[in-house]
Amino acid sequence: MMKKLATVVGIVAAATALATPARAARRVVERIIARVNNEIITQRQFERERDKLRQQLAQQYGGADLDAKVRDYSKDLLRDLIDQSLMVQKAKDLDINVETDVIKRLDEIRRSMKLESLEDLQKEVEKEGLLWEDFKDGIRRNLLMREVIGREVGRTIIISREDARKYFEAHKQDFASPAGVVLSQILISEEKRKPEEAEQRAKAALAELKAGQKWAEVVRKYSDDSATSEGGGNIGFMKDGTLAPTINEAIAKLDVNEFSDVIPIKDGFIILKVLDRRHQGIPAFEEAEQRVMETLYNQQMEPAMRKFLADLRRDSYVYLAPGYVDTGAERPSDAVLSKKGQ
Repeated sequence: MMKKLATVVGIVAAATALATPARAARRVVERIIARVNNEIITQRQFERERDKLRQQLAQQYGGADLDAKVRDYSKDLLRDLIDQSLMVQKAKDLDINVETDVIKRLDEIRRSMKLESLEDLQKEVEKEGLLWEDFKDGIRRNLLMREVIGREVGRTIIISREDARKYFEAHKQDFASPAGVVLSQILISEEKRKPEEAEQRAKAALAELKAGQKWAEVVRKYSDDSATSEGGGNIGFMKDGTLAPTINEAIAKLDVNEFSDVIPIKDGFIILKVLDRRHQGIPAFEEAEQRVMETLYNQQMEPAMRKFLADLRRDSYVYLAPGYVDTGAERPSDAVLSKKGQ
């Protein structure tokens, strides 16, 4: 039950950052600290985000250091809440519909928690004192934001192979690494299944892969590792010599993007996919190309996002209560620079 509880709390933490106006109207009247067009942000929402931030930072800091870090990071909390509201409203302007994806995501959560039905998931959510509709709305908002980022920001970032090669030549040492392999997994656990049931499930996943089903889809459908299922099962870089002999033998002859057969492990079964193989030292550009592209993409994404959100702010009505600051608001110097760049 503790595992279920942690799963629900973790999901809700990401899913309920903002309440919709209709949902807010059903609650006790609270102090409004920001209004973003037709949505509001309350003092309680802000404090809830700050509490979550403190909990996260408390894993690394304590005492006066923790207080200082919380103060520093809190400066952007209201900005982030406003950003979220702006992107959800933009999604509505673009007529983006994610209802099918909401149902899929709820079902993935249900499966990861080994619950029989969505009704059982609802009961688990409500045990935490949360409204089921708020839980679903939080997931819906996250999906809407992801769609907006992909359509309005991600598609504008174009990196040529020539630019990637130039960057690699100037930063070769940054891509040096020990020998090893980057893996993705589908994990079938025996924690709440009989061994024969777990094995049958693993074989079903393998059969779908061999039939041509996309790896990420099979991961979401079958894998019991909720921590990696959203990332396509990626478990990261494994240095040579760190894998168990049975695992190493199973992947030894796999090329990049090939997957293994079902591999028995202590607590169940896994299927592994090789995402990348790295040799010791500085790789050739062709071997590091994907990492170089990702590095350049990430470097360009943050300024592109901030510009996009600044543009949204200029076309929106954003009210702040006295004493609150939106660090994402365009400063006069920003506006001058923007005009010079046109």
